[in-house]
Amino acid sequence: MKRRSVLGGLFVLGAGTAGWAYRAIGGARAAEHVPEGSESVEPGATVEGTLADGEEAWYTIELAAEDTLGVVFDSAFGEWTEQRAEIGVYDPDGAVLDSAAVTANEPIRTAIGATVSEPGTYAVRVASVDGEVPYSVTIDVADEDPHEPNDTRESATEIAPGEEVDGVVVGDEEDWFAFDAVAGEGIELELTVRDLALNRDVEMTLFDPAGAEIGALPTDNPNRGAYRTDYEFLATVGLPPSVDPSVVGADVAEETGTHYVRVSEIGPDALNGEIHGFVAYTLAVETVVLDEFDPNERQETATRLEPGETIEAVIAGYDRDWYAFDAEEGDEIAVDYGFVDTTDGLLGTERELHGPTGEVVTDLLEPVIAPASGTYSLLVTPDDDTTARDFVAKETYRLTVTVGGDPTPTDRAEVTVTDQTSDGTYVIVDGATLPEGGFVAIHDGTLRTADDPFGSLRGVSSFLGAGSHDRIGVALDEPLAETQRVWAMLHRDTNGTRTFDFGATAGDEDGPYTLEGRPVIADACITVE
Repeated sequence: MKRRSVLGGLFVLGAGTAGWAYRAIGGARAAEHVPEGSESVEPGATVEGTLADGEEAWYTIELAAEDTLGVVFDSAFGEWTEQRAEIGVYDPDGAVLDSAAVTANEPIRTAIGATVSEPGTYAVRVASVDGEVPYSVTIDVADEDPHEPNDTRESATEIAPGEEVDGVVVGDEEDWFAFDAVAGEGIELELTVRDLALNRDVEMTLFDPAGAEIGALPTDNPNRGAYRTDYEFLATVGLPPSVDPSVVGADVAEETGTHYVRVSEIGPDALNGEIHGFVAYTLAVETVVLDEFDPNERQETATRLEPGETIEAVIAGYDRDWYAFDAEEGDEIAVDYGFVDTTDGLLGTERELHGPTGEVVTDLLEPVIAPASGTYSLLVTPDDDTTARDFVAKETYRLTVTVGGDPTPTDRAEVTVTDQTSDGTYVIVDGATLPEGGFVAIHDGTLRTADDPFGSLRGVSSFLGAGSHDRIGVALDEPLAETQRVWAMLHRDTNGTRTFDFGATAGDEDGPYTLEGRPVIADACITVE
């Protein structure tokens, strides 16, 4: 499905033959009725041109029996209101196999096609019904799918994790694949598709060994970019047709055994069994080791912790880590969560403490007094800003739960940051002590050269509770483009909103911690790679 050629200057007729589009021509072969001078194309060709009002263009292609022809029409109408176009596919007898009208109220990038029953010369017609229509049409034939038949879970094609497979889905066909995963492993999927259209999208679905649908979702809403393509959205953000979009999916295997992935076309036409050509795709499946505590995705499978015990674990964008420990009524419960490392992007996380009856006690930014005796559950989860983009990102963290202890308060604000290598999207602050809680802000060099605490601001941490914190990951709103020195500055939460309001209030709220009248600050060189 990598064949591509572009043709131009093709034969164009006037409006006199436009009426042929929706009438079958009986008794003769299509080759005898396609206008002389029409262009013969090979599979994979992209033809381009501009039709004046009422004009049409014809292309012919030789097909074998059981070939599936796909035609994708695209037009750069811009702010079009009056233009209308038609596309159609015809068999050797001139019968319409599939057709579509494209108007201001219809999708511009549209797919049609058919699976043919006999060999012969088939025709594709592109016509302007109203207005000047610039167009690009890709005419292709589906490659033979080596994995067929794999239309059911029972006939699924076996693949190995780490292997990429190419496939083709036609109409309401389904392609099933099977692979093995061990309980606790992360399952990560990527589906790359070609020649999408607004009436032709694709989705993948993940199933456990029993055939039940699984698959975690990004915590943001909507979940564009996960599991299913959304060409309408991609078109609105200006994705060029030459770009093959990819979507991701993932989950943690909760049992050892054979898992399944189903690839299918979606949209009203596919669900109704109509065939608008085909979609070619590449599916990649990976299994990754997360940590020794997975699977602990559910409260009932929570990992037991001993108070005072420190563990190191991994959270992914599709992961949920549950822990359980005992506390008596009146005990002080303190959770120390420290960032250690990150891979595949910077992941934001949240913590929730659930009481013995399941209610959420607190979000754990500060120590809490146990309201009752019993088993408490702690959930570590990606935050609400996790998108498909950072769905497979992973964060290594260090966790300690203290029960009944009396943390030693500190009244001295401190921050440390060391020279490091980064991709420019984040900075790791080694440690920070905030006696009353607050934030760590990252500033670039204009903080010193221009004495500008507002324009120099590149990023800020989430709210940090009172006390000391280790390895704080700060995502930068404006990434660093080159190696440079940055400054980490501690800020208070003066208005108690737990939202950084320093810039929005022109410094009236959430000002910096100071020591001897100077902001508490530390600098480091960030090498951008």
